[in-house]
Amino acid sequence: MRPLSVAMVSAGFWPAVGGAERQALELSAALAARGARVTVLTRRLGGLPARETVRGVEVRRLPVAGRGTLQALVFMAGVLGWLLLHWTEWDAVHAHLAGSPALAAAAAGRLLGRPAIVKLGGGRGIGELAASSRTASGRAKLRALGLLRPRFLAVAADLADEAGAFLGPAPIEVLPNGVDAERFAPADPARKRALRAGLVWDEDAFVFLYAGRFSAEKRLPWFLGLWREAAGETARAVLVGEGPELAAVAAAADDDPRISVLAPREDLAGLYAAADAFFLPSTSEGLSNALLEAMASGLAVVASRVGGTPEAAEDGRTALLFARDDEAGVQAAVRRLAGEPGLAARLGAAGRARALERFSLPRVLDRLEALYRGEAA
Repeated sequence: MRPLSVAMVSAGFWPAVGGAERQALELSAALAARGARVTVLTRRLGGLPARETVRGVEVRRLPVAGRGTLQALVFMAGVLGWLLLHWTEWDAVHAHLAGSPALAAAAAGRLLGRPAIVKLGGGRGIGELAASSRTASGRAKLRALGLLRPRFLAVAADLADEAGAFLGPAPIEVLPNGVDAERFAPADPARKRALRAGLVWDEDAFVFLYAGRFSAEKRLPWFLGLWREAAGETARAVLVGEGPELAAVAAAADDDPRISVLAPREDLAGLYAAADAFFLPSTSEGLSNALLEAMASGLAVVASRVGGTPEAAEDGRTALLFARDDEAGVQAAVRRLAGEPGLAARLGAAGRARALERFSLPRVLDRLEALYRGEAA
């Protein structure tokens, strides 16, 4: 069987930070490691090169103009033009998120009779589908996507249910994100001490970690306010990322020396391995890549019971989950993790076992490769 050639379409790509960007990078790199030829089509923004190789993946950044709708239309036209002009260079196209570039991917797949995959993103009620449904142009885009009938992928069952209401009778498959459990793995005590020394973290501190986008739906300032009252003097919170809530997160760090903020980085494995717990207090989620990475790394999880999170992390076995607005529940979970000896280690070990069983990257890649080859079942 000859190697696959896959065109990955994503409005954002590394070094942009976000769940869709992270998953596009990880999937592309893992496919390339399997011998596939992967070409990423993304926007050229911020002075980034038009063409480069990232972790074995060819990245082509297409020119865009203007902002908002105009930029989206220009990028959509660029994606469609590239896919049609370079029709001999790809067997399947995989679009991340159901934005306007997904229309180009679905149209090219329909015109050339090739598999087109559209991965839906965001959380129920606040994600891209709900946002698109609020405008006439967005509703038209969703109708067009439904008529083109690419293969839609949803990372969680509740997102698939929501998608059916917006996209009509198009096929929607639930396929969770995958995590590289070899790269994201627990550290033995000696390596953990060495990692903490390099990060200048106290060896005996109980470290709560967040990695991802600093956006309003993540509710990081809200969580940190509750964490400060419950965590204890020897606990520490470390947040890695960037986004529109950066100033509010930085202000919380300025007010409390136990809280620190780090710039985004491509390789987070060492940070996960050095921490003790992972927090995700979102109002809505699809299925967080960072959550799966933390579980594979053996971290206990404290998170809101929304979206795909309770499908991945089991309350009381791999995680301590709280209702979306349960402030007392947040503080109780933080106190237990920071103060109950052995609890975080037990939850973390069970979380890694669950990640290996249900969310291993090879399992997800096997299914994607079947879809890229046109195998529907």
